[in-house]
Amino acid sequence: MTRLVVDRKALLESMENDAEFLKTIIGIFLADCPGKLAATRAGVVAHNLREVMQASHSLKGSVGVFGAKSAVEAAQNLESMGREGKQEGLGEAFALLEREMALVTFALEEIAKEAV
Repeated sequence: MTRLVVDRKALLESMENDAEFLKTIIGIFLADCPGKLAATRAGVVAHNLREVMQASHSLKGSVGVFGAKSAVEAAQNLESMGREGKQEGLGEAFALLEREMALVTFALEEIAKEAV
């Protein structure tokens, strides 16, 4: 069974059924997201837990707008690891976030195509 990554209907309703606005918001996210993910990756690679915490917090807020619960949880996990100073499992946690963000990105790209 496939899980719903982003609920298009709920998302559109949250944007007062304004498909053009939704498309704009998605465009901003898609332009901004790679930088936030890269900052999180850089923090993980450098074992800079403060950077991991800050970048994943920012990413969590951005992806939360779209109701992507699994991605939000993955970002929250990394943020917590950074806050608590946990190095162990950081790479695996980031890999999960990266997979979740790929799913969200794909889903939002498809929704943006439909919003035309």
